Amino acid sequence: MHSIVRLSGVLFLMFTVSFLLPSKLVGQDRHFSQFYASPLTMNPAMTGAYDGKFRIAGIYRDQWRPALERPFTTLSTALDFRFKLPHVSQYKDAIGVGLIFYKDEVRNFDYTSNEINLSFAYHKALNFKNTQFISAALQGGIAQRNINFNNQTFQDQFNQKDGYTFPTAESFPGNNIAFADLSAGINYSWNYKKNSLLQVGGAIHHILEPNIAFFDEVSSEKSILYRRYQIHGAMIFPVSRKAYLSPRLHYIQQGPHMEINAGSNVRFLANDYTRIAIHTGAWASIVGDVDKSMALESATLFFGLEYNGMLLGMSYDAGISEINSLGYKRGAFEISLGYVGEYEDDVVQCPTF
Repeated sequence: MHSIVRLSGVLFLMFTVSFLLPSKLVGQDRHFSQFYASPLTMNPAMTGAYDGKFRIAGIYRDQWRPALERPFTTLSTALDFRFKLPHVSQYKDAIGVGLIFYKDEVRNFDYTSNEINLSFAYHKALNFKNTQFISAALQGGIAQRNINFNNQTFQDQFNQKDGYTFPTAESFPGNNIAFADLSAGINYSWNYKKNSLLQVGGAIHHILEPNIAFFDEVSSEKSILYRRYQIHGAMIFPVSRKAYLSPRLHYIQQGPHMEINAGSNVRFLANDYTRIAIHTGAWASIVGDVDKSMALESATLFFGLEYNGMLLGMSYDAGISEINSLGYKRGAFEISLGYVGEYEDDVVQCPTF
């Protein structure tokens, strides 16, 4: 029988992707409902793809708080810069450089995952008006995962009465692993008319498919972090002088599992000079396996406040899948903060809300 240590070592993976996997559980990734608020997580080609000189982005996710004493939490922070290249023609090419940090915690099992990555992107103008860009990027870094075995209990420790007081005969592996990670992405953006944007992109994450198992045994005991493929699309266009619509579609496939997010945000501009705006939005998440049927998993509501380039966003996922109907409340709350510094009123390359 496999030790409970091994089980606890993979519980992080089991729980953090339970919203994706109705049956079989394998190594997956962290998840943000406000995927557009963490652009370097979604696609490395978004590094430096904005209308300004630098951008700060942060997002925090709190998941399953109603069902767990210590909920799952995910934090991501990022800083990226856009540098214009010397222009030898009318083409305004640019490069983007970014740094992104993630932290995932499954506190019930004292399991922590940390990762830091560097991103490099090149933005190539496709026409003299600089309204169309194609961007390509690489992102690489180091990931580290650890678990505290001191706070775990095992079957042979139970005293048959009132607690886990006996010593354990379990053999512990190392409680810390590290591995290299590599991602790549491409993105196309078209500012087809004033204040209107079309964007389509794709990315491949975990190109190296690293082994994330604590036990270094035969190949059958490895836990492979599957490559994650993402395709995303978004638009921004005015529906009135003060209101802008931003529909989005986001597709993820990792191993045999897939997810589709679709919905839209609306931006209501209250003050042109200070760029004060109110944001609202809603979208749905559909999950399933590649070779099986899909199912509606959750609905997300979003509200945000924008002031002079800074956007504070809040969202809540309301689980509507079968597990929620059984009484397991699987809601998730997210809060995001983004700021674009030295904003320039030029061509916008990517959605900023």
